[in-house]
Amino acid sequence: MMQAEDRKKIKLSVSSSKGVAEEYCLRYLGEEKAIAVPLRLFTEAQSFPPSRSGFKAGMRLEGIDPLHPSMFCVLSVAEVIGYRLRLHIDGYSECYDFWVNADSADIRPAGWCESTGHKLHPPKGYNEVEFNWEKYQESCNAPAAPQNLFKSHNSTTSTTKFQVGMKLEAVDRKNPCLVCVASVADIVDNRFLVHFDNWDDTYDYCPYIHPVGWCQDHGRPLTAPQGHPNPEHFLWEEYLEDNGSTAVPSQAFCMRAPHSFQVNMKLEVVDRRNPMLVRVATVSDTEDYRVKIRFDGWHEKFDFWVDSDLPDLHPVGWCARTGHTLEPPLCEFTTPLCVCVCAHICEGMGHIKGAKYTGHHRATLSGYEGAARLRGRPPANP
Repeated sequence: MMQAEDRKKIKLSVSSSKGVAEEYCLRYLGEEKAIAVPLRLFTEAQSFPPSRSGFKAGMRLEGIDPLHPSMFCVLSVAEVIGYRLRLHIDGYSECYDFWVNADSADIRPAGWCESTGHKLHPPKGYNEVEFNWEKYQESCNAPAAPQNLFKSHNSTTSTTKFQVGMKLEAVDRKNPCLVCVASVADIVDNRFLVHFDNWDDTYDYCPYIHPVGWCQDHGRPLTAPQGHPNPEHFLWEEYLEDNGSTAVPSQAFCMRAPHSFQVNMKLEVVDRRNPMLVRVATVSDTEDYRVKIRFDGWHEKFDFWVDSDLPDLHPVGWCARTGHTLEPPLCEFTTPLCVCVCAHICEGMGHIKGAKYTGHHRATLSGYEGAARLRGRPPANP
């Protein structure tokens, strides 16, 4: 069995040279007679970053809890790999750590919540009202991440026509067959938080939201809010009047164009079960706004669907350009590249059963006191 030091040397030999990595990508495309997803099909958040990340381990910041999108919490940079950050929720176990790109729209500089009127959930043991960033940094002896590092937020102008409190109809992404009564709960930049009335929170956007009356116009059932006195005969006019609310104007809904990804195109994708890894991947199927991903060399049963604009999708060469190790395809013949992957699997780093730092811990409840809750959803078959 290969020793840890040997595996380390192989790993370094694969990842140490940007030129070698880029050459491997081109060679692999040629051997597979494959086409890389064209760069123009990627969003700005997916494409090559204009500069290196300036984040360093230990820096403090604010950001959205991935499992509770309405919560902004105190974070620290636990690890930096290339253009990617492992973020730690201060005051809680490292099993809640999660990964984002350095230009993620979900992270903000320290003090952002206070300046924008958003509620900040402080580290465990700190009082929400009395929490003070300056004193906290002094006690931790840790600097705040400089504001200029937050690339997504240099512009503060919002052009959205949505307003907090407005009503709409939204697809439940956990149960896509359901379209539910929903509200605009928050607006940040040109994004907004969709709240399923009397259910849990989730971020959503154009392909998954519709104006009031969409279900009726398209012959789709609309799921009424939980506890509604007459769910089988839900009427928008009555609901809006009873709640003193208004509908989002229909002209506010701008459907983005379907993507142009094609089956068999190659790209680099974050392993969602072990997000510290980025793997060679292939588009195995497509829908208008989603793509099905297969990690090269993996069985098709591990394929998974994602939105085409997911920030975890990247063009071929992204890892080499940003200084991140690229996990090559699983293959039958033995080469240093293949041994490297097998070593990962043996160590549990790349195993399909999971890893130390998943996007979040697999527990049902969050670590937050007073905010821990099951993610309520209408049943799939009510």
